[in-house]
Amino acid sequence: MGETLGMSYSFNERITEWQLFFATVATVSATLAGLLFVSLSINRDRLLDSDHGLLRVARRSFMDFLYILLISLMFLIPQQGSGPLSRELLLLGLARIWRLAVLHRESRGKGWKPTFGQSIREYALPTLTVVGLVGAGVWIARDSLLAVYYFIVPVIALLLWNASWNAWLLLLMEKSEGQK
Repeated sequence: MGETLGMSYSFNERITEWQLFFATVATVSATLAGLLFVSLSINRDRLLDSDHGLLRVARRSFMDFLYILLISLMFLIPQQGSGPLSRELLLLGLARIWRLAVLHRESRGKGWKPTFGQSIREYALPTLTVVGLVGAGVWIARDSLLAVYYFIVPVIALLLWNASWNAWLLLLMEKSEGQK
């Protein structure tokens, strides 16, 4: 239980203050995922005619937007408490690890050699988001709302930045960034 000005608040009462933030993030993420979907649909022929690189970037961007949406929706579930939320975040972190491993194996199997920038976007940033989700899960299990400040907000920012950057690269359809 947290103490504020001599008053005791439960985790549920404190997390309710974040509902507008998470509702806004969910809306933005769903909107951007929809715009990405429309953009990919318009450029479907070019996307399918390209090598595996553009599809990989498109898939990663779409999944990042969906992760943002899932995280936000988890925080919007009313009265769930820190225990269930913690487990949801840990499971999402495990799912992300599994998905990243699958994408890595697929990329390696096709002989893809990423540039330094691509390696950062493909491996380093996604790994940081997994660490953030696991860290948030552990801290929230302890009823610490600081997990939102130290882990969840940075994870959402990284996912949003990475997905938006990849969506921009897809919009430009530059061979030098996404198709090697």
